[in-house]
Amino acid sequence: MAPGFLLPALAALLLLAPVAYAQPDEPIVRVHVLARVAPQAVTVTADGAPLTLYADRTDTPVATLQPGQSAEVERVGDRLRLRAPSATLQAEVVEVLPRPGEALALRTGANRKRYRGALSVELDRGRRALRLVNYVPVEAYVASVVASEYPFDEVEGVKAQAVLARTYALRARDLSQPFDVTDDTDSQVYRGADAETAVSRAAAEATRGEVLTYGGALAEATYYSCSGGHTANNDDVWNGNPLPYLRGRPDPYDAACPDHRWTTTAPVSGVLRALSSRFGGGVTGVEVAARADDGRVTRVRLLGNGRTISGNEFRAAVNAAFGIRTVRSTHFQLSRDGSRYTFSGRGFGHGVGMSQYGARGQARQGRSYRDILGFYFAGTDVRPLRDGYDGVPVRYASAGAAPSGGLVPYEPRTARARQRAADAHPGNERAEPVRRLAW
Repeated sequence: MAPGFLLPALAALLLLAPVAYAQPDEPIVRVHVLARVAPQAVTVTADGAPLTLYADRTDTPVATLQPGQSAEVERVGDRLRLRAPSATLQAEVVEVLPRPGEALALRTGANRKRYRGALSVELDRGRRALRLVNYVPVEAYVASVVASEYPFDEVEGVKAQAVLARTYALRARDLSQPFDVTDDTDSQVYRGADAETAVSRAAAEATRGEVLTYGGALAEATYYSCSGGHTANNDDVWNGNPLPYLRGRPDPYDAACPDHRWTTTAPVSGVLRALSSRFGGGVTGVEVAARADDGRVTRVRLLGNGRTISGNEFRAAVNAAFGIRTVRSTHFQLSRDGSRYTFSGRGFGHGVGMSQYGARGQARQGRSYRDILGFYFAGTDVRPLRDGYDGVPVRYASAGAAPSGGLVPYEPRTARARQRAADAHPGNERAEPVRRLAW
């Protein structure tokens, strides 16, 4: 993303970049990184500052990497083997701790990324691969996600995205699980320290600790590319209870989106094959069975096998076969011309919550990030972070110093203590699930 023209207020904020990461008691987000790679081995490198390595959650370091030195962790059967310059050993878990504010370099195959915060490596027995979890301070996480998810420079729009990225991550935390979010579109796209930009760091700093709330709890902070002129009710897109702050409304701000209006085609045979494969076979045709008040397709009837599926399920099945730009939203008209289906639609994405192009349009008209969030999430508040949202303690990760001077990756350190902490906070069971943000 090219920096572009920065307003004076943002230029002043850039004097603060990079963000002062790992503030005392700053929340930690546990990100399952490189999940889709299913790595069998990883190499970690000290990137400009020493790294401290621990094994099996003990408090005594097993090795220290000086700048430029590397260590390898690989799967050997049902164990890990750590090879460091000063030690070779087997373990169940390997933890890698940089100094506060520093980053570590991680390489697996052709993937090389730098991450702030600590790294935990253990075996994902179900997938027979390594599970890599980055324990990253939330503001560093936000700076990376904003740069990866929001491709614009307008200050107030970037700040709105920062509040949503922070809210989404903290609402997703669940101490009963081994990680909170993934680094891809199953959660939010997170590419580590190298993805950060001056603009995204400034937005994280300008909104430090601010989250979107409704009724005293973290709101469901969903977003997408553009609405096509009208946002969607959450219950028209996903099965679930209607949320008062996720009601569809006319959106005049995203007309500049290149997907505001679109037309695509796909072969009839391929569409019917994809639907048959996913929904029980025998599909001979499709027709729209129901629409929401704003025109979005809510139900699609599958001719031949008698099933009716949601518009979102239809879109997902077709896009899995032909790519995400085939049925770009559920706001479409469907027609058949010989051997091809034609989709004529509006917008790109699920349409629930904030339109990113709409946020940009509002920012260009001088509206603040609070105005933008208030428009797309009516009745919500932007408030400073506090303990106990949704029953999950905000500061469950310690920022204290380990004996080596590194950053303790999480607290409590043991699985048994983590389970006790989860049992003590039954509010983790939420009335609404944390939504996938995949377009």
